[in-house]
Amino acid sequence: MKKVLFIGLGHMGTALVKGILKNPNNGIKVFGYDVIKEVQEKAVKNIKGLNSLNDISDIETKNIDFIVIGTRPIDVEPLCSEIDQLNINGKTIICMANAVTIDTVQNCFKQNENVMVIRMMPNMNASIQKSVTALATKNASNEKINFVTKMFELCGIVENVSEENFGTLTAISGCSPSYIISFYKAMTDYAISNGFEKEQAFRIIEEAIIGSVVNASKSEVSLRTIVDQICVPNGSTIEGQKVLDNKEFENIIKEALKAAEKKAVS
Repeated sequence: MKKVLFIGLGHMGTALVKGILKNPNNGIKVFGYDVIKEVQEKAVKNIKGLNSLNDISDIETKNIDFIVIGTRPIDVEPLCSEIDQLNINGKTIICMANAVTIDTVQNCFKQNENVMVIRMMPNMNASIQKSVTALATKNASNEKINFVTKMFELCGIVENVSEENFGTLTAISGCSPSYIISFYKAMTDYAISNGFEKEQAFRIIEEAIIGSVVNASKSEVSLRTIVDQICVPNGSTIEGQKVLDNKEFENIIKEALKAAEKKAVS
């Protein structure tokens, strides 16, 4: 049984842990550690199957195989330098801190030079096993990559991408739930303000959004052609679409993604 440690038990770390532990036959022993002990204790108490790691030095004594770093970017290098004081040769470091490169992590390990490093970017939907998780590496073996891929497939789908594409990936996957939920909020707020009960509004709009995306992804024509086909002349849809086009809705979304990508690589 492989042993995996998650360092940093915030929203993203706990979402991944929940996704992995929802499958009782995962063959993984999951540990959690957070410098804020109240956060760690709460996570261990609320997530069935999550084991507590009392101190960073226990990485060695517990023979942890994979270390997932989910701290703030500013904390990654000091943390890795601390871990490097232990004997972790041959272990795998998985870093999901934003804008922290593989080389940045690798260069922290002076005593354990053969540590393998994998960069990853998940999203918040891991807790319901609907995450898109991207992986990139320069030195991890196929065996290690295959294990990490299968582990995070317990949280959704996994995509292997080049590290050069991580900025764009972060924008369209890691950040996009916020933008999508903002769109969802606007629609549900409108429905509720016009007399719909919250649960009914959520149900209707959720199905409309999911169905539309699935339908469009299976179409053989361009996305704009689908929009034009829906917008029947003199109908209701075209009136709303005119507002979106006049306000340059698509460009607004692209500007948001561009801003997120810029931050993800800086």
